[in-house]
Amino acid sequence: MARIKSPIFSVIQREAEHILHNPAYRFMLLTGPLIAIVLLFFIFQKGVVKEIPVAIVDQDESSLSIKIENNLDAASEVSVVILAHDMFQAKAAMERAEVEAIILIPEGTEKSVMAGTEAPVPVFINGSNVLKAGLLQRSILATLKTMSVGVQLLKLEAGGLTQKQAMNRIVPIKVNQHTLFNPFFNYNYFLNSALFHLMLFLFALISSIYTLGIELKRGTGHELLMCSNNSVRLAVMGKLAPFTVIFAGFAMLIDLIMYKIQGVPLNGNFLILFLGQIVSIVSCQLMGLIFVGGTINLRLALSLGSGYSMVGMTFCGLTFPFEGMPLIARIFTSIFPLTWWEKIFIEQSLYAAPIKNSLVYICYLLIFQVISLAFLPTYKKYLSNKRYWFKG
Repeated sequence: MARIKSPIFSVIQREAEHILHNPAYRFMLLTGPLIAIVLLFFIFQKGVVKEIPVAIVDQDESSLSIKIENNLDAASEVSVVILAHDMFQAKAAMERAEVEAIILIPEGTEKSVMAGTEAPVPVFINGSNVLKAGLLQRSILATLKTMSVGVQLLKLEAGGLTQKQAMNRIVPIKVNQHTLFNPFFNYNYFLNSALFHLMLFLFALISSIYTLGIELKRGTGHELLMCSNNSVRLAVMGKLAPFTVIFAGFAMLIDLIMYKIQGVPLNGNFLILFLGQIVSIVSCQLMGLIFVGGTINLRLALSLGSGYSMVGMTFCGLTFPFEGMPLIARIFTSIFPLTWWEKIFIEQSLYAAPIKNSLVYICYLLIFQVISLAFLPTYKKYLSNKRYWFKG
């Protein structure tokens, strides 16, 4: 007696055949995500920005100016690559993108310091890259401030004060600063984590749009419904199941890279993190129903899906702080799964927040799935009606 094959396994087998014989599937499922992950790994391998090139214009040519040069060059974020003769030479170097900052040590700086008068040291920073400019500003100002305190300390000690008395006079209010959760300002801790998952969710969404939309473009919708025993639910489940398994594997690869190779802290619950990854992947996959059902055009759906995913990076609060956005933009952030995934990641990986906090965000991700599933009847109508085939 012949065994009756389950409809969902028939759809999975059919989809597996498509994956084996269609290069587009193989790129979206294997080649594309793997290339993206490898590139991001090497781009952010150092974790922090170091040795940013700067120029120094030393018009004082004193022992103090030499100490300033040496101390700036010793800072991990700064590398003195040009000792310019004048500002014209330094400005030309900045315009050629050879340096990112210019430190001008005016003539008479050492004399002013020894006389106890103000000795301004102008610093010109290229602000076109906000992150790089911020690092330079913090490092240069910290170095100059430390040297200034050192000079004042020596003068006060020479006046008869003890080192403790001198320090209390120079710095009467001490700031006890503690950088929490990302003490090394490591890009892997916040930026690369988002980019890894942005690429993962992008390919999950695009592959879903493609595999759902190709049935309409090629006019094979009726064949798919026959394979699934006329159940659109089983058809969608069977088509997306192989993709879900493969992307879950990539999620585990990303976790291995982040937590075992790059040393990203894991202070919370890994199971909640992984659950968040899987729920986010499935949410992105099911959203393919929205794009295909809303356009009935494969090319347009793919274009809109790509744009939607990339805009999500801007509005998830990493490239520009969430607190600085106007109210309408903060509301807009809620329509991107990446926004909620990042909250889960930050809470469980960095904060070690209570599990119940992250479960709320997982529930928000489930809302994407509920909305997407509402398009199932529409998708079934498109599959069974020739009027909607061979478009885009």
